[in-house]
Amino acid sequence: MKKLVSLAILATLFSACASDKPWQETALTDVRPEGWLKEQFQTQKEGLTGHPEALSYPYNTCLWAGEIPRQGEHGQDWWRYEQTAYYTDGFLRMGYLTDDKEFIEKGEEGIRYTFDHPWENGRLGSKRVENTWPFAVFFRAVKAAYDVHPDPAILEALTKHYNSIPTSQLIRKRDIISIEGMLWTAEKTGNKALVVRADSVFRMRKDLLAQLEGVALKRDDRVTPEFLTGPEPYNMHGVTMSEILKIPILLYAATGDEWYKNLAVSSLDRLYEENGLPDGLFTCAEWLQGLEIRHSHETCNAVDMSWTLGYYLEILKETRYADMLEKIVFNAGAGSVTPDFKALQYYSSVNQFLCTGTSNHNKDNFCSTWMAYRPTHETECCAGNIHRLFPNYAARMWLRSDDGMVAALYGPSRFHYSDDLKILEETAYPYSEEVRFKVEATEGSHAAKLTLRIPGWCKGASLLVNGKAVKESLKSGSFVTLSGPWKNGDEIHLSLPMEAVRKTAFGGGYWFERGPLVYTYAIPATYTKDTQRYANMNGKYPEDDEAFPCWDIRPSAPWNYGVDEDVQPRYIESDNPGGKVLISACPIEWKYAEGPNGELLTPDLPESPKATGPSRVLELVPYGGTTIRMTVFPVLSD
Repeated sequence: MKKLVSLAILATLFSACASDKPWQETALTDVRPEGWLKEQFQTQKEGLTGHPEALSYPYNTCLWAGEIPRQGEHGQDWWRYEQTAYYTDGFLRMGYLTDDKEFIEKGEEGIRYTFDHPWENGRLGSKRVENTWPFAVFFRAVKAAYDVHPDPAILEALTKHYNSIPTSQLIRKRDIISIEGMLWTAEKTGNKALVVRADSVFRMRKDLLAQLEGVALKRDDRVTPEFLTGPEPYNMHGVTMSEILKIPILLYAATGDEWYKNLAVSSLDRLYEENGLPDGLFTCAEWLQGLEIRHSHETCNAVDMSWTLGYYLEILKETRYADMLEKIVFNAGAGSVTPDFKALQYYSSVNQFLCTGTSNHNKDNFCSTWMAYRPTHETECCAGNIHRLFPNYAARMWLRSDDGMVAALYGPSRFHYSDDLKILEETAYPYSEEVRFKVEATEGSHAAKLTLRIPGWCKGASLLVNGKAVKESLKSGSFVTLSGPWKNGDEIHLSLPMEAVRKTAFGGGYWFERGPLVYTYAIPATYTKDTQRYANMNGKYPEDDEAFPCWDIRPSAPWNYGVDEDVQPRYIESDNPGGKVLISACPIEWKYAEGPNGELLTPDLPESPKATGPSRVLELVPYGGTTIRMTVFPVLSD
């Protein structure tokens, strides 16, 4: 029997925090990425994040540090401000996390210009754009900057901005997402009137919309409490759902009304019950599509939903939201962009057997460029949003509680809790089971609770403090709190065993996971630079398409495999981060689907396939590092 750690550092297990006050995000300058996360940000800087000229219009403009000129006839005026707001939030957060002066100055310049040029009524954003949705996106960059440099003038200007939006506009389309910034401003200022207004506008949105005369309601207007609780399946634009679902959980935090909590939890659960995919996201191309694994998801949703889940984690303090967030980032999100961060997809799928300029198998923009890995896309939102994926993850890795710190998501980093106390987190997680924390402190002891997460997928976790066991076993899906006090040199070692498991997808196929990672067959591929100028691209191409090419990716070996009903995965260590999962598979008769002009497309899972040859061992690797892939395998018939 291992000796238990003394009561001076007692572990308390709980599934929900006793305090109702949400955990708080920390200033991004208090978190310094290390290890693979630091390398990720360097890759982004050398890739698309640091090369807006490769992203083409509108990223090669002044962004929010001036008026963005219109190029061509494609898109509505507000698009270019929404898209560049995504991009600004991503590189500014990355700048704070890595102390990159260039990114910081570039992002803060846009904030200064925006706040120095309000409308006469206090509205913030381009005077060419009545829609307040672009600023709702830009608000997140403002929030990041305020957390680093608190300035009362920002809060005063935000208050004027939100008061300038008439109710008849606030209830329309994605203007309703302004509630996110409205509630944050209310929390910082104590302005209860903003909370009352946000509460009434969202709660009564359907009735208020019905009072608008001569206004044609659009798809985004339909997301109301009545829609979220109604009997019909969620037939809605995916990004709108990702954005709207944060509103009831934020209103719960602001009002304490359990009705909002129940609405938020049940709506999120239902979204996944109706549309969930094995890689952690849900089908949305562009609309929610149901459970069939052939459907794709829009890359924007990997970022937007992980941001929304961060609020659920902070407010409800339940481990499952952290588990969901990690799964999206490491799989659906990372798998939509090339490992060198020089090309991304607009639509991405768990099964995609080729990615070319004509391989989009989704109904929207069928047989077009939207599933190719490219620096530029016809609609630019995903090309801006992808930069936020890992900065957003890093922003929620370390949270602050009333009396300490919370390691909510795991990754190599150094956390500055105070000038007297810092924590070094050494880990290769999610590619490793081991997470080590080392205390760096000034002389003496320091009181601060440290809360750690035991993921829901983990069985048999163990925890050592200075070499002594806290518990023989820890409950899956719980938090453990160490009460300290801490002194320089203290060490905490958390072990999170990961088991390779088989899962059954909708339709009966199998996929395989280990810990937070989904494993997939990385189909051997031929990469060819695609220099064709597609008409739908509206003249947008990377400035240097040798350094930042558009790719035509096709299999160079068979991809048509099925697995036995009793197939079992086996994990092995390898030089590949995350190792490999081995399975036995057999070739089957399975051909590409075809478009109207002979375009080759990823097909649906075949029904009752039979083996056409002997079995072989396939090596599966972590999903996030792949492009063309087979994730869900058809099950062989007898």
